[in-house]
Amino acid sequence: MADETVRPSEEGWRERLHREELNGFAFAFKARAIALGAVVLWVVLSASLARLPFLLAAAVIFFGVGWVAYRARDHRHMLIIQGLCASIDVAIIVLASHMPDGDWNEWALQTWLRRSAFLYLVAYVASSALTFSVKVVLLSGAAATLGLCASFGWVLYAAAHVDSFKGFISDGPYDLLRQLMQIQNVEPWVFMMNQVVLLAITTGLIAGAIWRARRHVERAVQAEAHRSNLGRYFSPHVVSRLAENVATLDGGRAQNAAVLFIDIIGSTRRMEAFTPEQVIEAVRAFHQRIVPIVFRHNGAVDKFLGDGVMAVFGAPEKQPYDARDAVLCAVEVLDTIDRWNASRMERGYVATTVGVGIHYGPVIQGNVGIEDRLEFTTLGDTVNLASRLEGMTRQHGAGIMISRETLDAAERSNPLPPEIKARCRELGYLPIAGHEAPIDVIAIDRQKETT
Repeated sequence: MADETVRPSEEGWRERLHREELNGFAFAFKARAIALGAVVLWVVLSASLARLPFLLAAAVIFFGVGWVAYRARDHRHMLIIQGLCASIDVAIIVLASHMPDGDWNEWALQTWLRRSAFLYLVAYVASSALTFSVKVVLLSGAAATLGLCASFGWVLYAAAHVDSFKGFISDGPYDLLRQLMQIQNVEPWVFMMNQVVLLAITTGLIAGAIWRARRHVERAVQAEAHRSNLGRYFSPHVVSRLAENVATLDGGRAQNAAVLFIDIIGSTRRMEAFTPEQVIEAVRAFHQRIVPIVFRHNGAVDKFLGDGVMAVFGAPEKQPYDARDAVLCAVEVLDTIDRWNASRMERGYVATTVGVGIHYGPVIQGNVGIEDRLEFTTLGDTVNLASRLEGMTRQHGAGIMISRETLDAAERSNPLPPEIKARCRELGYLPIAGHEAPIDVIAIDRQKETT
């Protein structure tokens, strides 16, 4: 079976999650542009003419920084660039909040009392959640916290350069702030720390929410990848059971199963006359006809062998009718390909036919490969015998060759339809390359009307 049927490559689902993160950056940039447009409209309506040029320039720079952050979303130094952009964003917010509409120092005190910088910084951190990146949220929160502390330092500086403010006489910067806070009965450092703590909590909550959302997406992507990969090789009703507990495929097991090999006869020689595109198209067309038939008969595609297919009936779960399903599947495959061949010949294509070999017996099943590229496969002498039987179909002019063990096991579960028995031909005991003793072989011939 092809790679990663049990455990999808971590690189695979992380890549899908990364694509969602990139989409998040795009969405965040669009939302930022819309929000900035609303802020600019408000500034135009409410700001004084003295402050308006500065605020509009700040908006343009803020938009430019956002564009840089968006463009760097997939850069190898993305986090460094995002951290720098977040620092510039916060600096713009703090500067724009404290930019005076009169006396610089008095304006700084007014904006601090109104918590202008704090509220915009909270909104800024909240907007970073749209990137769907926990790291970007934490970077934004850290930059916003430093910016808030810088704002407080600026306010202390402003308080040291005024003699009075709103009727309060300054005996020192911190004393002025304490007088301003008396109405609210709170110390200035407590007032400031409340904002810092609230900003930190907001950052943590948003980061936690994004982390949970990412974990949910990871689990959903992994489950989808598991089901998608399993669905490529197992029949749908088996996939439903395995998707609930893929760990059942991890351990090795020994049991009886029917192994079926299908191959296009003489395809290697004919492929030399076609372009690579035509070869691949033909092989895929062949597989598209074969695989649904295997699934319909409760089989699993163990692997694709160039233009051939190895299917197993009894993987990963053994059933009493595995051998019968394999025989019915082989007959349907043979008849389907023969009808397809007749249609192709009418359209001027080269004739195509297949050989099928089946053996029923003990096998070993389990995952092989390395940790992130596991392959569930079937091993054992039963596999080798089935492959040898398929190769002998040319020699004996048969569409399908099965072992006596396969026919007996199929008949024990439920007798084969009379029309299939009528196509059976005893070949007797035949020597098998790589096998010590000859085995009793039965051929199933093609339908007479298609020969």
